[in-house]
Amino acid sequence: MQALRLDPYEHQFHWDPYPTYAALRERDPVHYNEELDLWFLTRWDDVFAAFRDFRSFVNTGATSLERGSTEQLPYPMFIFSDPPAHTRIRNLFMPLMTPVAVRALEQYIRERTRALLAPVLARGRFDFVADLGCFLPMDVISTLTAVPVEDQDRVRGWADDLIAREDKQHALSERNIGGFINMAQYFEAHSARQAAAPPRHGLLGIMLDAERAGTMSHAQVVGTLILLAIAGNETTTKLIGNMAYRLWQHPHQRRLLRDDPSLIAGAVEETLRFDGSSQIIVRRAGRDVTLRGKTIPRGARVGLCIISANRDPDRYPDPDRYDVRRGARDHLAFGLGIHACLGSALARLEARVVFEEILAAIPDYEIDESGLRRAHNPNVRGFTHVPARFTPRLSPA
Repeated sequence: MQALRLDPYEHQFHWDPYPTYAALRERDPVHYNEELDLWFLTRWDDVFAAFRDFRSFVNTGATSLERGSTEQLPYPMFIFSDPPAHTRIRNLFMPLMTPVAVRALEQYIRERTRALLAPVLARGRFDFVADLGCFLPMDVISTLTAVPVEDQDRVRGWADDLIAREDKQHALSERNIGGFINMAQYFEAHSARQAAAPPRHGLLGIMLDAERAGTMSHAQVVGTLILLAIAGNETTTKLIGNMAYRLWQHPHQRRLLRDDPSLIAGAVEETLRFDGSSQIIVRRAGRDVTLRGKTIPRGARVGLCIISANRDPDRYPDPDRYDVRRGARDHLAFGLGIHACLGSALARLEARVVFEEILAAIPDYEIDESGLRRAHNPNVRGFTHVPARFTPRLSPA
């Protein structure tokens, strides 16, 4: 029997990782890649337990899958820390990121979505990522961090530079580090300007207040702004592209949503489970951990394979079936426990509103598979281009 090997840096793997994950769940669920010196957990129970046990699977020093990345990317992001420091900073942002709080952004998200759709309706061609997905999430997160419209393309470009990986690239490249440094320099200047301006609301206002109070260091403020530019943009952008693609692949499911838009929120959850944009999240072993007869040594880097866990047949009946009425909100797409994604409510809201508008305006879209282009990153999975055609129309339905 051929030995199994998981290399999340292989471009071919990014197109369809699910057969590899299925084989690993069955034959080697606690998998070690000796070349990369990385452990991978692929079953739902194990990934769930690792998210819950933040003492055995720690965030401190686990910036990315690449060895040495913590030293190469010097501005600290609070998500790569543990209690009590993590809890203290996370609690600052929580009031703005609850489902109730982000609901105040719904009308703005809807208006921006319609504005992005309006120019393409008459021409009958549209790219879910290049024409909408790459703009909307950055626009929304920028309203909370005071990044002006004229700077958003640059910031997004630097974020793309940071996450891009060449085929089988196992270490950070000059492009990756350059993207990080460019964002750091931008947010150094941006935070200084905002600190000198009248007090403002939003995430940036909270951070600047925390810096004045000594709750956050200046480096943490800059690092968190970089984090928001990446996490607030890349994962939601990829979710929009993934959902557009899966609904096209499953026309009956798309008809269900067109006929009953109340199902769209559930379809977002099923897309997160079936083909979420967060593929692997890294942890470090805080102690020796014995799991399924193998011992992961203290200090080892561990990849929690979220999209594998979300297709575990021990958790989900018929897991490879895309079913917008499944109703599974116990997926791990946003993590779990004290490190669960702070922006999950916002991502859900953006995706729901986008597809309410898409299915009202261009319900008959057909994707051009020959034009699909993948983003290549071990952590985030999705497309950079999802081109489609549809019946031209003058205005949204």
